[in-house]
Order: sequence, then C-alpha cells, then structure tokens
Amino acid sequence: MDKYQQSSLSRVVPVFILLLLPFATLAAAESLFESEVVVSSQSPGVRSDALKVALQEVLVRVAGQDAVLTTAPAREMLKNPAQLMQQYRYFTVPASEPPVLKLWVQFDGEAIRQSLQQQGITYWGVERPDTLVWLAVEDHGKRYVVAADDGTDVYRQIERAARQRGVPVLFPLMDLQDQSQVRFSDIWGGFFDNVLDASSRYNPQAVLIGRLNRSPSGAWSSRWRLEVAGKPSSWTDSRQQLDALAQQGIDDAADILASRFAVSQSGGNLSDVRISVSGVNSLADYARLGDYLSALTAVVGMQVEKVAGDEIQYALQLNGSLQDLMHTVTIGTVLEPLSTDAPGSFRLRQ
Repeated sequence: MDKYQQSSLSRVVPVFILLLLPFATLAAAESLFESEVVVSSQSPGVRSDALKVALQEVLVRVAGQDAVLTTAPAREMLKNPAQLMQQYRYFTVPASEPPVLKLWVQFDGEAIRQSLQQQGITYWGVERPDTLVWLAVEDHGKRYVVAADDGTDVYRQIERAARQRGVPVLFPLMDLQDQSQVRFSDIWGGFFDNVLDASSRYNPQAVLIGRLNRSPSGAWSSRWRLEVAGKPSSWTDSRQQLDALAQQGIDDAADILASRFAVSQSGGNLSDVRISVSGVNSLADYARLGDYLSALTAVVGMQVEKVAGDEIQYALQLNGSLQDLMHTVTIGTVLEPLSTDAPGSFRLRQ
C-alpha cells in the first residue's frame, strides 16, 4: 500500500465505520427474528395465539436455552407479542393437501436483544457455527447415511429443527469421495476419526454425528456426538416419533453451542480491549472488516485508533473478554488469529 492509499484510507475508514454501525443488522441477523406458525384461520384471535408461539420460538433461538421463557423479560414480552411485530403475512404451503395455512412474522430484533441483555440474560447473535451433520439411519432393516437434499424424512426433520433453532447445518454429499472415506459402519460403530477426517473438505466449524435406529415397534432411539472447537459432547435419546427425536437432537446440540457462543451483559459489565488486523489492502477490505466487527454480538462499540500499512488497530468495547472474542472469531471466516501467544492479533482472510 503506497503513501497515498494509506493516507486516503486513514481518512475514509472512520466514515465507513460510522456508516456501517447503524446498518449492522445483516440478513442472517434478521432471520433470527422470523418465525412461521401453522394457523387454522386469519382471524385476529387465532393470529394473537400464533404470535405468542412465534415469539416463544424466537426467544429460545436468540437466548440459546428454553429456560429464557421463565424469565421476567420474556414473560413481559409474551404478554403482548403484537407490540414487537414488525411485519407479518399469511401463505399456503405449496402442494399441501389439504391446504396448510401458515403465518409468517418478523419481530423487532433490537428491542428483543436490549430487553434480554439489559437483564443479564444470554444472547446468541449471528455468530453461529456451520454444523456438518453425519447421520447413519437404520429403519426396519434399511441402512443409509443421510445425504444433502436426499429428500428422506430424516433429512427434512433435521433441517426443519435446525432452522427453528437457528443452527446452520449442512449434510455431506455422499459422493464417491465421501463414500471412499466414510462408511455406514464408521458412523454406527463410533469410528469418529474417519468421519472427522472426511469432514475437512466441508470446512465446518462444528460436526454433529448421529446414529438413529427405528425399532420393530416404530419407536426411535439415537446416539449423538457434537465436536466443536476440538471439544466433544455425547448423549443418547429415545422418542416415539421421528420429528420429536430430530427436534430434541438439534435442541441439545443448540444448547451446547449456545453455552459456548452466547454472550451476556450484566449490570453494564463491559471490557475495553485493543486488537490489530493485518491484510487490509483496500477500501473494500475496510468495509468488510468494519461490517463484520460491528455485527458481532459481543461488540458494543468500536473505534479505529491507527492505520499503518495494511494493518488497522481498533479499540473495542465488549460484552465479555478478549478471549471470548477470540473464541467467537474462530468459528467465522473473516478473521484468522495470528498466534495464540499474541491474543488480539488477527489477519483478514481473503
């Protein structure tokens, strides 16, 4: 970067930050505050009940735990969900027979965030790890590994449950490359090293491995293992219906992820930290970096302190510590920590 570029960027960067901060809510963030509920009619009474169900789903999604519904802020918001409603519409599910009517609603995300965080309740924003799901299913003698968009009931139920909890999931392609590395028996038998090695091509931030079995009576049982940031968690479950099994599996995974990535602001307890980011070579890089930082849930305030060559130094005000920020950044694709020995030093990924 020559002197002219450096001088120009030094003047422009604060302007970019000022422009980006008011509009830091991204499409991904907006989707956290949307919900769809099946309704019997478009009457005001039915809509009022549906809005409460929709808001409950949103509150669990952004708090990361269903215990949020017992808190004072949640109870207060649920008294009149319509006050938080920004827009809504009705639609009929395509190809449904008989026709299924749904209400789509979007709530005021900023009002919900402030209400939760002002009371010290955890809040889980857009920093959600892409989770690769490997599922081995045995259903009345039929054995298969669930593949991306394969149309099976298991795929649809897991995808629906993940959407409800705001967990971004992807499934393996199960093409020749996947089949050469992972067999049904690997997942079923708990040979997780093979599965994790095969996962590297998808570059996920978390890997969820499940073994689902349907008994002759029709009941379902499962074993789950979630790998995130090198830390495994395992659990088992059994349910009479597949949709309940899938929902609970994703709920449990979401609870674990939220316990690691949700943040809490209690009593105005904020921390001031400084970070440096290298590899910033253009105004487009500045814009992308500012957009990313200002959208992080933990970042309350930010200011550019210095621009030197391709490196920017920021002063950040955080919910939490610098280590919490480092933990969050590891699941993203924008910043790369330079060294564990130099916390707060990052490189912009190109």
